[in-house]
Amino acid sequence: MKRKSLWAVDTNVLVYATAPDAPADKQDMARHLLGDLFASPQGCLPGQVLSEYLAVVLRKKTMSAALATETVSVWAQAAMVLGASAQTYEQAWLLACSHQYQVWDALIVAVCAEHGVKRLFSEDVGSMQKPLGVQVINPFAAN
Repeated sequence: MKRKSLWAVDTNVLVYATAPDAPADKQDMARHLLGDLFASPQGCLPGQVLSEYLAVVLRKKTMSAALATETVSVWAQAAMVLGASAQTYEQAWLLACSHQYQVWDALIVAVCAEHGVKRLFSEDVGSMQKPLGVQVINPFAAN
């Protein structure tokens, strides 16, 4: 039996799913992905994504600190959370320098690669062309 590959979502998916001012089409897609994430044993959340989400909602004041903390905690219990090793940080720094990726995006990709995640759903595709073997897919792009 072939094992399905792991996949993850980026911070923008979480933000669109909960932001009161998110465009309806992006919010619908983000909520669909979140539902799939929590229903799938292959769905993952890099720890960096949860931290970035918390920083965004606190900075934008789209929810109280208590609700934001509770939300992140519930998501961390509902999905597989991926941590980063010291080697992963080094890989991310090299990726950021060699490909001019944002450092935090490079860290998310490096964490995914470390854990065998093959697909990362993110609006931040930009110039990322399957870095470290992780396919970055923009779920919000017009088909």
